[in-house]
Amino acid sequence: MRILFLAHRLPYPPDKGDKIRSFRELVALSKNHEVDLFCFYDQPEDRGYFAEVQRYCRNLYAERISWARSRAQALLAVVLGRSLTVAFFHSPSMAARVQEAVQLEQYDLVFAFSSSMAPYAKFAQETPCVLDMVDVDSDKWKQYANHVRPPASWLWRREAASLAKNEKSWVREFSLTLLCTFAESEFMKQAAPEANIVGFENPMDVDYFDPSLVGSSPVIETLRPYIIFTGSMDYFPNIDAVLSFYRDVFPAVRAEMPNARFVIAGRNPATAVRKLSRDPSVCVTGAVTDIRPYLRGASIAVAPMRVARGVQNKILEAMAMGLPVAASSKAAMALPTSLTPAVHAEDDPQRLAAFLVEKLKDTGSSRVETRRTILDYARAQHWDEQFEAMVLRAVRSQSSQQPNLSDAPPQMRATIESERSSTTLGKVFEI
Repeated sequence: MRILFLAHRLPYPPDKGDKIRSFRELVALSKNHEVDLFCFYDQPEDRGYFAEVQRYCRNLYAERISWARSRAQALLAVVLGRSLTVAFFHSPSMAARVQEAVQLEQYDLVFAFSSSMAPYAKFAQETPCVLDMVDVDSDKWKQYANHVRPPASWLWRREAASLAKNEKSWVREFSLTLLCTFAESEFMKQAAPEANIVGFENPMDVDYFDPSLVGSSPVIETLRPYIIFTGSMDYFPNIDAVLSFYRDVFPAVRAEMPNARFVIAGRNPATAVRKLSRDPSVCVTGAVTDIRPYLRGASIAVAPMRVARGVQNKILEAMAMGLPVAASSKAAMALPTSLTPAVHAEDDPQRLAAFLVEKLKDTGSSRVETRRTILDYARAQHWDEQFEAMVLRAVRSQSSQQPNLSDAPPQMRATIESERSSTTLGKVFEI
């Protein structure tokens, strides 16, 4: 098949939740199909990854997102009562490129990653379209509103309502919509019961997150014993999680273990997060080239998310490294059923602190069992095969409702196939 893959971010490097999933999908599709990737990118250094991404696609169109224009569009959308999320990722040049490609290439499938790219699929018309929504973003905005003060809470609550209307429309229009957990898919099905919505869990690279492959370092050794939190630290749910943990839980841990530390490992820490490092017992690393040594040196990982949508990859990665995990009930409930018993779910600050102290004193006897649990889960996934099968079913389902090329006269069929094979976009970059 010829596939047009639309992504709101360059799916590389796979070092954060959405990029891990989108990159794995790109790689899986490229094994058996010709893929053209059209995406945005937001950092100048992303250009250095173009060559790597091109290994998995026939053509690449990468457009630098204009933060000034996107913010202006989002502001205008607020004034007009429209979704700021949709407005932020609206680009006339991207729309023109997508429309041109669809007309030239006669794609067999358009695959849109994230709801931000769903509007661009409208140019495909009769072509089967699959949307990986990943999370129900409208509900995430609703949760945000419950943890901030006005006027931000008003804005986010309105965005939740506006985006929810769009999501309901999109899932009805796409041949198939994927969500990263079964809980998310059931939530979306309630809004659009007639749509084809499937829960499809995140992939897990247990070969990379293997504690036997990495060692510690003198810097990490000086931090022990420590509790670790990982993730992009400019993301509101992560910021909220570490600030509330430091305020409500960590003091009780320190009261029992004065030498315990809290390590916050992740890129772009917000100002409020950086300020925590004024406390000698807190280490804010910023971006690290390899998170595995920090996970290997930790006593326990925490995911105390008060705002949570979808599976937290930080939990899966910590478990793969054999690390015990304590999570909020919101974060834990999104996990696959087979993994739930291996994670300690606790929302009460005092009880959570007591559990953390216990693990900080532990010798690590449960680590082998924790890794075995995630290994069993990963082996049972057959992720690439499941993904391929779902995509093919979506294409065949819609194709069965349209004229079959095989029924056309041989001369006409040959002409059509010849025209398809003669049109290519070439390697396209917009910087």
